[in-house]
Amino acid sequence: PVPTARTPIPELTGLRTIAAGLVFAGHVLEPHAAWTPLFVQFGWVGVNIFFALSGFLFTKLYMEELEQGTFSYRTYMVKRVIRIYPVTTLVLIASIIGSGTVYWVDALAHFTLIHGWFPQFRSTINAPMWTLTVEESFYLVSPVGIFLAAGLSRMWSRYTVRKDHKMIWLQLAALLLVLWIFSFALSRGLVLHYLETRLFLVDTWDNGAYTFTFLGRLSDFVAGMLAAVAMRHTASVQQRATGISLVLGTALMFACIVFIDSVGGPVLMAKHKMGIVAGHTIALASALIIIGVQGNNPVRWILSRRWMVLLGNASFSLYLIHFMPIPGMPQLSLGIQTTLEAAGLHPVAAWALNYSALNAVAIAIFLLFERPTSKYLRKRAFR
Repeated sequence: PVPTARTPIPELTGLRTIAAGLVFAGHVLEPHAAWTPLFVQFGWVGVNIFFALSGFLFTKLYMEELEQGTFSYRTYMVKRVIRIYPVTTLVLIASIIGSGTVYWVDALAHFTLIHGWFPQFRSTINAPMWTLTVEESFYLVSPVGIFLAAGLSRMWSRYTVRKDHKMIWLQLAALLLVLWIFSFALSRGLVLHYLETRLFLVDTWDNGAYTFTFLGRLSDFVAGMLAAVAMRHTASVQQRATGISLVLGTALMFACIVFIDSVGGPVLMAKHKMGIVAGHTIALASALIIIGVQGNNPVRWILSRRWMVLLGNASFSLYLIHFMPIPGMPQLSLGIQTTLEAAGLHPVAAWALNYSALNAVAIAIFLLFERPTSKYLRKRAFR
């Protein structure tokens, strides 16, 4: 069949498996950072990949609708609520029960997914859920960004009609790089204005604004959005371009990780100007990898296997449950890891068993709750 904007892209679902696995490994093996590989210590880059994926997929999915005038903001938001809220609500209720005592204001902020804007609530009930506030913020404003991306796409199409040389795609790559650099600068400026406004209105400062808010993560999403534009206009050179993109993105990701580690790691990188640049460039590397895995290469073959796709579909549930509190374990995956290591298992063996067990739970949630609930709600909402 001819690919369309709504054709599933299994290799990108498989890439979600890698992203979630990086986050999981980074959390549970953090106590063993002295000997674990850098890519495990920097497992948080999986979050950058998730955000870039959102930017890419939303742009690819909705650009044509916006161009054709068939886009409905209401339908779009209903679909977003159906996608994120059922599992989030389920895990949040379980987390509140597992926590024991939770302030009602904290619970309300979490249920509305605005808790990430409040430092005092950001990491309380289920720490990784701060990313849901970032995603929700992106959901609200992404149609504006996609509309601008569609305008850029139309402009480029008109420009290329008058050009016939083979290297036109290099000009596109240069243009998109400049636009991404602009988004990086815009992100820094927006956070600064947010902090100053916050200080003026409520006399408080948010030390995590550059890392834990949508404003600080803007360039992550923009990188993915620009990648979607790039793939739309490089069909004639796409196979060669995807191979280059995969190698370049992987190398750039590794270079950023090595450099950040050399300046003291993620905690201290903000004290080094190039450390800040390297932190944002991880999103650019993620976007290049997203383009690269869609070529005809062994990586695409691996990521598109049915078991990788299943794990990718369950990755949202895994991400939410792996740090949820239960009685006796403030963070589920860390509690399991500690228990297994105390029983004599090597940390790597304990991680493998831990990861397998929680993935089994996540798959069960996806198959028995998330997928049927989503189908039911979509049927009710769009009948």
